[in-house]
Amino acid sequence: MKQPLSIVIPVKNRPGLITRCLDSVRSQTYRPIRIIVVDNASTDNTRDVVEDWRMRNSTPDLSLLLLSEEKPGAAAARNRGLAAVETTRMMFFDSDDRMLPDLAMTVMEEFDRHADLDLIYWRTAYINEREEVIPRRFARFDLIKRHIYNAVLPTVSYALRTDFIRRIGGWDDSLRVWDDWELGLRLLTARPNMKGIFRTLVHIYPQRESITGTDFHSRAGEWEKAIEKMEAHADTLPEPLRTRILRMLLYRRVNLSALYTLEGHPELSAPTLKFLNNPLQITPEFSTLNSPHPSDSSQSEFSTFNFQLSTFNSLPTWRKKLLRLIHTYTSRGGRAAYLLWY
Repeated sequence: MKQPLSIVIPVKNRPGLITRCLDSVRSQTYRPIRIIVVDNASTDNTRDVVEDWRMRNSTPDLSLLLLSEEKPGAAAARNRGLAAVETTRMMFFDSDDRMLPDLAMTVMEEFDRHADLDLIYWRTAYINEREEVIPRRFARFDLIKRHIYNAVLPTVSYALRTDFIRRIGGWDDSLRVWDDWELGLRLLTARPNMKGIFRTLVHIYPQRESITGTDFHSRAGEWEKAIEKMEAHADTLPEPLRTRILRMLLYRRVNLSALYTLEGHPELSAPTLKFLNNPLQITPEFSTLNSPHPSDSSQSEFSTFNFQLSTFNSLPTWRKKLLRLIHTYTSRGGRAAYLLWY
């Protein structure tokens, strides 16, 4: 008897898109599938659309459970769905994207062939406004590095053993942006048995009103919170992995600061520039670099300050100079400066 696959899909105010997503699940060549849709306090008829789809498409081997989560944020909704999963294999998906028909079959066949796998990941592609397919970055080696720089484990790109995702703690529902980036680091540093599938199995449809938006300055402070969480996690890891990750995250802070300047908000870059140019004069009030909304916890701020200062001061002199040049280069429109870093 085939093992069922659970698919958790958070949704909020997506009545015009959720049907396409659910239809792509229905089109899967694998059965049985259990869909768990978590409505994240929609204010329109999204719930009615999902319920209507359930009534018209449910079969003994294709079920849909509709849940609610009032706490804002996709991460909270995903955790609510994860708590309801009863199968040994599961995946998360987004309400505005589409699975290709052989996704579930490909994944479950791999799990059957390799019973010790914790995680299976695959290639995804963007679909632009002209319906052109644009492959996303895909990593075969050094996934931790590639994920920190290129976010190669977005939400819709992997399936897991349910006990594995629960063991590492699920999603951090305090984050409103980059929650999949933060989770991806925890997944990878848990050293899972994993396998990559080098075929595109998901089409991603970017939305202007998506959680990440179309700029960085309008959500300044939120991005830094995700980096803070990742720095705190890195600090629990053994050397030399700890230092390596902290140095890569320091680059991400500098890159984010430069993007603020590029978007016409140099005031948000001022704390980072002061840090880069005069680190010995920096005090803990600058602990949350770039952020106009410092963390509520002074202890968290002090820890973040220590991560940044100690990481920067541990760099060779030429690396410090390089980091300053990277900030200038990126703030003027340069791209892919991470290729020069660790």
